[in-house]
Amino acid sequence: MLPDMDSTFRIFAAHLRTVTCEWSYPEHSHPLFEVNLVLSGSQEMIVNGQRYIQKPGDLMLLSPEDVHESRAAGPERMTYYCLHFNVDERLLRELLFRSDDFLYTEYSPLTRAIRPSLDKLIELTSENAEFRLANKMRTLSVVFELFAGLSENLERSREGAAGSKMNRIAAEIAAGLERYVELGEDSSGGEVMEGSEGIESEDTSRETVAAVIEGLGYSASSCNRMFHNVYGMSPRQYLSALKLKKAKLLLMEPDMSVEAVSARLGYKDIAHFSRQFKRWTGEPPGKFRGKFHI
Repeated sequence: MLPDMDSTFRIFAAHLRTVTCEWSYPEHSHPLFEVNLVLSGSQEMIVNGQRYIQKPGDLMLLSPEDVHESRAAGPERMTYYCLHFNVDERLLRELLFRSDDFLYTEYSPLTRAIRPSLDKLIELTSENAEFRLANKMRTLSVVFELFAGLSENLERSREGAAGSKMNRIAAEIAAGLERYVELGEDSSGGEVMEGSEGIESEDTSRETVAAVIEGLGYSASSCNRMFHNVYGMSPRQYLSALKLKKAKLLLMEPDMSVEAVSARLGYKDIAHFSRQFKRWTGEPPGKFRGKFHI
């Protein structure tokens, strides 16, 4: 049997571009992972103050909030492919954040593992035809191939590091938060009672995180720091992402009303849930679930 699987990801601003030798892009950061592959010419990229030169076939792998800038580094035109993404798969995020490398040369194991997937994405990006549903499904398939290549290679190159104290503590916190959302428990470990604020309020989120880290033997600040180093976000941000994903999955259930979803997630009434869901997604829960139920 295959295990139950539940992961979401976002692809943003993937593009193929050819620039002149005078081209540059100013220093910036963003909340997404980035794969940047040079296809021809050379690129200079400065990441967190460190200078790198990419030759054809070399790629850069950046994490959220890495400060970087880039420019063409040779007398000829330069072509590159850039892919921004985010993924909520906990183990993959851990592997990506654990990586100490930014530059992977053309013949490095990681580049060789994911280059076939990148070439497929480049081909899909280059098509001028209307982006039809079939191409969208092909793109999703290739993206999962890309994630598989990243996971396999990073796992192989980081063997032994997973047992470190920091990774163990962060994983325990994440597992506790996941259990809380999955089982619909309050911060004290009991069932969410009708009429309570449930998992909506910031105070309750803080209480939930505090309850999860209690007994781990480290201060709250230490746990927060270790968790952020491993997953690139705070425990409260991770809890919020889990709640949003759970809300979306429940709203897609044909036999659950919005009221039932609200109660399942521990909100004291549907109005509180609707406001929170709209803050998360920009649309009310009824409109979201209407996309899946006619």
